[in-house]
Amino acid sequence: MSNTFNTAELRRQNRNRVFRYIYDSGRPVTKQDIAQALNLSLPTVGQNLKELQEASLLEFQGTFDSTGGRKPRAIGVANNSRFAIGVNLGHLRIHLACINIRAELVCSQRIPCPLADTEEYADAVAKAVEDFIAANGIDTERLLGVGMAVCGVPNREGGETQLSPTAPVSKLDLNRIASKIPYATYFDNDAKAGGLATWWANPEKQNMVFLYLHRGIGGAMLIGGNPYEGNTGHGGEFGHMCLVPGGKECGCGQKGCFEAYCSANRLYADLGITIDEFFEGIQQGNEEYVRIWDQYLSDLALAVNNIHMVLDCPVVLGGLVSGYIGPYLYELRERISKIASFETDGSFCTISGYGYWSTCVGAALEFVSRFMQGI
Repeated sequence: MSNTFNTAELRRQNRNRVFRYIYDSGRPVTKQDIAQALNLSLPTVGQNLKELQEASLLEFQGTFDSTGGRKPRAIGVANNSRFAIGVNLGHLRIHLACINIRAELVCSQRIPCPLADTEEYADAVAKAVEDFIAANGIDTERLLGVGMAVCGVPNREGGETQLSPTAPVSKLDLNRIASKIPYATYFDNDAKAGGLATWWANPEKQNMVFLYLHRGIGGAMLIGGNPYEGNTGHGGEFGHMCLVPGGKECGCGQKGCFEAYCSANRLYADLGITIDEFFEGIQQGNEEYVRIWDQYLSDLALAVNNIHMVLDCPVVLGGLVSGYIGPYLYELRERISKIASFETDGSFCTISGYGYWSTCVGAALEFVSRFMQGI
């Protein structure tokens, strides 16, 4: 019995190694490539490839030039063999995104729906998921699950979860929402989810800080790909570090927090406009908007520099503001370099490749990760 189990587990591990080698290669490979890289026999590789193809996880993607004899077939991952959906339960909208097994964004949507801890809101979330699936023709037989991100630290035991001070409600019953959705579900913190997505997409897999510039400010520290959450789950709460002692009042009740100066609200909600109107106003030379943005960049540079001084790793910007900061990234880096204690050009500060959708992608990635571990 033990020998049978050990043999089955060894086969599973080899199958997983073969799949991960092809996946991590990021390009088609040959059977010979796999055998040499993993030190496996060609018959063993062939059997594993057969099983993975039968599971629709691999596909032939043409042939390579022959060095004599039959042309070797190019084997690659069937990117759309499985899907996962990520949902960000935002303050005013439900954001949905579907990714494939490569964590490529397949489709996305925003639906106006204010956050509420009610039965009606749970029904609205479930309907949004079903409508999203139907509108985009997502095959539920290939759907791994629905990951959801919230602006708080989810209670892993279920039930009510306390939300951040900036949220329109103080708590959210996650079980009530999950019970309405007929797929596997998982809940995560919004900033942590965004950080995981950004780290996943980083080919160098460096340690990094993800700074979530949204209606509130959160963050995540990824050490070797693992989130550092601290002893109580609040690790990465950069939004509530003091930036200006005795300064502006923050939603948390303290004064001078980073969030009070650099949340997205500072650029539009506090002004009674949309964020698009804010940046359009800058382009048109609106003096008030230009002044606000100038101060915003200085405050952001100070915070980013402080984080980098302590943790000495790349700082990646995500969230709503990250979708607009691209044209000003060079200027932000210049401001960082001017106040840094050690010589730097500020290039350690970058923008998440997923931009606005990083949180949704990260929430969905939980199911992709689980699936890949079980192959």
